[in-house]
Amino acid sequence: MSVDTNCKGKNLSPYRTVRRGGVKILLSPNLATFANSVVLDVKGIRKRVTAEIRRADGSCSI
Repeated sequence: MSVDTNCKGKNLSPYRTVRRGGVKILLSPNLATFANSVVLDVKGIRKRVTAEIRRADGSCSI
């Protein structure tokens, strides 16, 4: 997972855009092809973002 807040001048057309709770999430084409679901969570005082990715075969990556 990568976090990039500087999107000015970048080609974002390959990414799928999802908006949730005032946050814009760009999902990479590679992740979109094999992920069944993606769950993002913000934890802790420093606002650490974690991602849980469920694949079509039922396995999970964090």
